[in-house]
Amino acid sequence: MNKLVTSLFFTLAILLFSPLLRADPQTILVEMQTMRLAATNAVTSFYMFSGLDADSKYAQRIDTNFERFEASLEQVSLQAQAIGLVDEVATIEHDWAEFKQLTNNNRADMLNVGYPNVRLVDDMGRKSLALVNLISSSYAKLASTSGMAPPAIVQQARNMALLMEEITSQYAARGTSVLGQVFLGVQKQTLTEMADKFQLDYLALKEMAKDKRSQVILDSIGSKWSFMERSIRNYNENSVPFLVVSYNDRIVGHLQELDDLYHK
Repeated sequence: MNKLVTSLFFTLAILLFSPLLRADPQTILVEMQTMRLAATNAVTSFYMFSGLDADSKYAQRIDTNFERFEASLEQVSLQAQAIGLVDEVATIEHDWAEFKQLTNNNRADMLNVGYPNVRLVDDMGRKSLALVNLISSSYAKLASTSGMAPPAIVQQARNMALLMEEITSQYAARGTSVLGQVFLGVQKQTLTEMADKFQLDYLALKEMAKDKRSQVILDSIGSKWSFMERSIRNYNENSVPFLVVSYNDRIVGHLQELDDLYHK
């Protein structure tokens, strides 16, 4: 009997201190979402930086996104083995280092030469896209294997936040002449197609959220999106990237509020 109790005690202790049980998939998914948004926003900030003659405001935004990404990556890396994503996280770390180096090199060219190397800008854009795609596939794998996928409304809000960042990146790139043409080779969808998708996703999100607090948040998103949508669909007539970036930040913030409301 004593041997049985002792055996059960040690088995329980091993389970309690197992990294797998201590891992929190929901928290890791949040960190991965932060990484996706930060990587995309860093590219947007670089396009604004280059298009506005090395504006220090956007240099600071690049650095802020670097810090956000790396803080979340550190948390994900600590749990890589527990969540079964060792290889994926190792590749993310490698690709992130390359993306960061490319971005810093392009930023240095702007400061030292006055313009970036178009080939390196293209490399930066492609590396960012590959990085975000890898994080997204790792996110989907963890949501599936852990059995702890976020509620549908939370996932919808997160997908829309990423789409909004991607729309803004492409819009900002278009306002930087040559760099805009480079970026068009990276994105598979046009701005109009992305705007159509965001509008449909927004309407779907409204159908999911019926409580009063959610409706207030969604109304705020809708009013800001109404302005952005006109600018995005008419980007050739009157380019206002600084305003689009500002509204992007607010809409993504509102989507985060909705995420927090339903993600307990």
